[in-house]
Amino acid sequence: MYGKGFFCIGLPVALVMYLIGVSWVGPDETWLTVLFEVWPVLFVIAGVPGLMWLSSTIVFKFFPRWCVKAGRGPEWELNRRTGLVRVWRYRRTIPFLGRRKATVIEAPFYEFDGWVASGATQYGPRFDFILCHRYSKLEVHLGDVMLGWHHVSRPCYAFWDFLQNYMDVTRPLPEFPVLEPHRHKDPVTAEHDRKTGRPERYWRDMDDATFKQKEDEMYNRVLRINTEQRPNLMAKKVRYAHMTPEDMLAYGRGRCDSRQSRAKSGESVRLV
Repeated sequence: MYGKGFFCIGLPVALVMYLIGVSWVGPDETWLTVLFEVWPVLFVIAGVPGLMWLSSTIVFKFFPRWCVKAGRGPEWELNRRTGLVRVWRYRRTIPFLGRRKATVIEAPFYEFDGWVASGATQYGPRFDFILCHRYSKLEVHLGDVMLGWHHVSRPCYAFWDFLQNYMDVTRPLPEFPVLEPHRHKDPVTAEHDRKTGRPERYWRDMDDATFKQKEDEMYNRVLRINTEQRPNLMAKKVRYAHMTPEDMLAYGRGRCDSRQSRAKSGESVRLV
């Protein structure tokens, strides 16, 4: 790509330079002597990019398996039908020995906790969502793919609510444009849409102005989410290694003071 671009720019420049040099030749010089004098400059300007373009074209056309390789495969899966979280672990590939078989780890979704990891950058605070298995060291970094980094924690809270609603087979699928073509495949969702009269193409047939309005409404609901005020039911039954008795009481009563102080200090916060 870069070789072709530089070649298309450098070739006219090289020709102009050569023609200017030919126009200045003396009585004892010819166009060939001028070419021999300026060819290193012409080669750098047009020859090198041309060789880059030619070599890459040959490799991609005749040896595609050398330069184009498929991805390793899936990283994780949240299966609403089975209620399982599946994670693929890939071992380092050894040259000339081929790809080794991936290790697949499965666990029920209800054994996972949602964590919001906070940190600091030169642009300010950042938050990421991580799905952590309660009884092992298994971590699933969903936020970096589905959500990305945010400067506030509320999108991570909303994402955790979305995942719980998605995996709850007693409730219909969340209202999400990407899931709309598949709503009829889920029995609970199909029955819900039939009773409520929801249009099959509710999101897809929506005009741009209405879609923007709905998007703004959802964003405002995310900013007003009450996750930090919800009581932590797990804190009433278990004791976390990093928590003091005062923290346990604060979490159990649903106070957000302890959560906010830990988030500002760069620690992880568990969601309920």
